[in-house]
Amino acid sequence: MTKQFILVTAVFFFSVQMLAQQLTGIGTVWNDNFSEWTIYTEEGEGELEVRWRNDFSEWDYYIDDVHGSVRLKWKNDPSEWEIRGDNGDLITARTRYPRDLREWRITNNTRAVNLKPVWGNNMNEWKMTHAAHGTLYLYTNWENDVREWTIVDDTKDMSIHQKMSMVFLAIYHSTLPYHPRR
Repeated sequence: MTKQFILVTAVFFFSVQMLAQQLTGIGTVWNDNFSEWTIYTEEGEGELEVRWRNDFSEWDYYIDDVHGSVRLKWKNDPSEWEIRGDNGDLITARTRYPRDLREWRITNNTRAVNLKPVWGNNMNEWKMTHAAHGTLYLYTNWENDVREWTIVDDTKDMSIHQKMSMVFLAIYHSTLPYHPRR
């Protein structure tokens, strides 16, 4: 009985810690390369990087002891991504409208949120607002310089993998003109 209580308590605290992780920013490691990023949290730093050199269709991220991967579902279709967390989370991100990479529907099959730029075609600011799940707001530190971003993370009951899916989509599509040819 005591072992079960300790195990349940440990799982609960681990889950709360994973949900409580607050993102504060993200920036490129190198000024002229968008394949490696440093993720900033309240507790420290993590990283986001392409899995294969010059192939921007698969990525990995590490934040503390949490790992996840991001990949295009279909190699030649940039309108659908899969985000897989090391805890079994599977998040799907699809464009809301065909061939419009500005507005995204992100779901883990129990919770769906929308992410889009604040100002139409201006990719310097992105926002997710949901009555029950809070707000995630990203903006560039300097206008039209997509190398460094501030993240205002006021989300509730959202895993780090769901947050990373939104952060990834914002920075990926804001830096798209600088990616190598596919």
